Amino acid sequence: MKRTRWLLIGLLLLTSAGCAGRDWVSDLLVLTDVTGTWEGSVTSKTANPFNTGAIAMVLQQRGPKVTGELSWPREGGELSGVVTGEVLSFSRGSIRGELTVDGDEMTGKVFGPAGSTIVGSFCGPCQLHLRRERSRVHPLSEPPARRGQ
Repeated sequence: MKRTRWLLIGLLLLTSAGCAGRDWVSDLLVLTDVTGTWEGSVTSKTANPFNTGAIAMVLQQRGPKVTGELSWPREGGELSGVVTGEVLSFSRGSIRGELTVDGDEMTGKVFGPAGSTIVGSFCGPCQLHLRRERSRVHPLSEPPARRGQ
């Protein structure tokens, strides 16, 4: 009787440890692909000219993980993010954004630190609208003359 009880307790511990691991199923079920060059606009609810204009993102995706570059008039650099369902969540420093992907379009909001000249209290938050221009990401080492072939 004691042996059976300890066996059941051990089995319960092993089963619960397996449930506490990563959700590998969601990693396999990533259906939304954001790889490519995205271009569009960022719009602020305020009239601050630093918060409106063109924006571009060059993204590469592996499973749910996304890396790439963000470029807009007063900010730019590397970003990282994750795709969950049809939502891309990304961050670049203290800037973070959430975009809903619908085919070759993404729309959503970007947030930043309070007092930022880009986003934050001046933007409150900014709206983004992006369209995929190219799905193939060209390596930066490739000569410009060969790009687009």
